[in-house]
Amino acid sequence: MTETRGVWITTTDSQVLSSQQNIATAMEFLAQHGFNVVFPVVWNNGYTNYPSQIMKDNFGVEINPRFLGRDPLAELIIEAKRVGLAVIPWFEYGFASSYNQNGGHILRDKPQWIARDFSGNLLKKNNFEWMNAFDTEVQNFFLSLVLEVVKKYDIQGIQGDDRMPALPSEGGYDAQTVERYTQQFHQNPPQNHKEQQWVQWRADILTNFLNRFYREIIQTNPNLIISSSPSLYPWGLNEYLQDSQTWTDWGLIDLIHPQLYRRTFREYQDLIDRLLREQFTPNQQSLLAPGILLKIGSYRISAQLLLQKIQYNRDRGIKGEVLFFYEGLRENNDELAQALSSSHYAQPVAFETTTIKTRGFTGDRLGVSYSYINVSGETVSQLSYDWVDDYSQGLARVRMGFKWGYINPSGQLVGKLQFDAAEPFIQSNIEPSSLVLALVKIGNESRYINTSGETVFRCPYDAVTSFQEGLAVVKFLDKYGYIDTSGAMVIQPQFDEANLFFAGLAVVKLNGTYGYIDTTGKFIIQPQFEQAQAFSQGLAAVKNHQWGYINPKGETVIPLQFVIAESFSENLAAVKVADSWGYIDLTGKTVIQPILDQAKPFREGFASIKQGNRWGYIKIPAT
Repeated sequence: MTETRGVWITTTDSQVLSSQQNIATAMEFLAQHGFNVVFPVVWNNGYTNYPSQIMKDNFGVEINPRFLGRDPLAELIIEAKRVGLAVIPWFEYGFASSYNQNGGHILRDKPQWIARDFSGNLLKKNNFEWMNAFDTEVQNFFLSLVLEVVKKYDIQGIQGDDRMPALPSEGGYDAQTVERYTQQFHQNPPQNHKEQQWVQWRADILTNFLNRFYREIIQTNPNLIISSSPSLYPWGLNEYLQDSQTWTDWGLIDLIHPQLYRRTFREYQDLIDRLLREQFTPNQQSLLAPGILLKIGSYRISAQLLLQKIQYNRDRGIKGEVLFFYEGLRENNDELAQALSSSHYAQPVAFETTTIKTRGFTGDRLGVSYSYINVSGETVSQLSYDWVDDYSQGLARVRMGFKWGYINPSGQLVGKLQFDAAEPFIQSNIEPSSLVLALVKIGNESRYINTSGETVFRCPYDAVTSFQEGLAVVKFLDKYGYIDTSGAMVIQPQFDEANLFFAGLAVVKLNGTYGYIDTTGKFIIQPQFEQAQAFSQGLAAVKNHQWGYINPKGETVIPLQFVIAESFSENLAAVKVADSWGYIDLTGKTVIQPILDQAKPFREGFASIKQGNRWGYIKIPAT
């Protein structure tokens, strides 16, 4: 069983970090009462709660004066490790510089870092003053603080919250940010700080920073969990530019703890239901461990309500929560802690960092980068996606985390990364003027979009493919048929398998063998093959024990003699003879001897091939 049983350790209204003895007592208490991870604050009020060379170099202050001569984080790690607790340092203030101090010493020393509202004043909201989160220098400073902790301490992760990455939506009116916006939209930002385009544009800057943040952290230590406790979406987007929906969709968070600080069970229940209905897909639900409020000001949660919330988490399949904050567990003679340890937390459960990481996308991002090159081998664009496809009809599929989208030849997104599945755009080779559509899925709904990213129609069937030559394969009642670009069924579902049309013919499977139909559904070549591929350049690869090639009449043109045979492109086809690959021409003559470990089709005069452990390109042979 994997559960997150966490608690925040603060410096406000708390004495835990005041001495190593207090720390030891707290860690032992938490372990005894079933917790498995702690989130100690390491950055607030303009200071670090550990000795920081970064802070010393930039501001001449190594640590919060309250902790001078000590290293509370190191002490806590020692005591937590002794009792089996994981430690994820919490960078509480994020891009906030101070609380009710006119920017504090950070902005006094670095006035160029000031975030500004529409009137040009220091950005202040709910008494917090802010650094400019859009400024590259500010971003680099914050990232350097986090990397310092990552490199220096034996920790299991790092955490941001409702202030990282974040900026009050009243901000962004500094000269630098205004200029960036004006260059893109040819107008000044609106005075209305909640205007939708203005909100999303600024939120996207923070999301892009989080993307960079995630990648730099895992390059330093791939085992670390990237945790976040943002404000509730979409309130957090409109108020603090936190697009946590996109963070989750892009896989930029390994564990997320939205602050569900509601004080009645019904309100909490409604929020959980909404999150699971609107924000977290079944594949994403394992990321969720909500934040639950224990105490603030004069408020104290009852033991009954706390247990009720945790039980509802488990009823909905949510494996964990993080509690705010430690002192709430100790009040009324440890009432809440005892309630937990005698019920939901009765059996100890380890915090399984490895299990959490394997559910995320660190593996896709380590040592992997994608770029596009031109025919001269020059890099055209370098991309920060988890997976990219070849270009088709001027667009290429890309994936980030859980979501798919399309980029143009400049590497710019067309629309958003919003699809749960996406197929390539395909243009008819016999009807160049036909509508070019691609199949995408959002949730369980299939739809077809055009190259502008606009939905053309939604598909009521189990859609299978994009369109090719004006037809797409769909599945209905376990049989396959074809629809046209209006969505009408033109070849009734009757086949066990069906493929796209090429050169007016499509491979279908009926009663265990493959044949070819035309666009009316009539068999042109009767089912007779074990396997079959689409026609290309007048020939199709087919298999009966071995592979060879037939013409559109079904006549064998190149004998069935190959282990594997690929489709023709640019007058050549890759074939496998025994254990090696080579290339033949349209007559079956060997053009490149079978000496390659792997071989791909030629495109624009080049083919990718593999020799040993390395891939490269070969040019098409001169005729």
